[in-house]
Amino acid sequence: MVNKGLTQEEAWNIVHPVCRELFDLTNGGHLQFISGSYNESNGLYKINLKSSHVHLASRGIKDSIGDIEYSQGKMRIGLRANGIPVNIFVDLI
Repeated sequence: MVNKGLTQEEAWNIVHPVCRELFDLTNGGHLQFISGSYNESNGLYKINLKSSHVHLASRGIKDSIGDIEYSQGKMRIGLRANGIPVNIFVDLI
């Protein structure tokens, strides 16, 4: 398994199609990039965020929110953003 790190800019480009309020949330201090990676063997992206507010919506043909899991202040959201498979992990603050 080969993981490649993601920059904040790369992560925001992936997340933006399903989070139209992304830049308002980040500029307002509600959403913070922690880390990100791409697994070359399975083609899956993983993005870790810290957030007091997040709003995701699948609006395009290539966007879909698959599943959401919540446990003790942490959330995992499995989705496709512009056709890209992503697991977003959020520490809720």
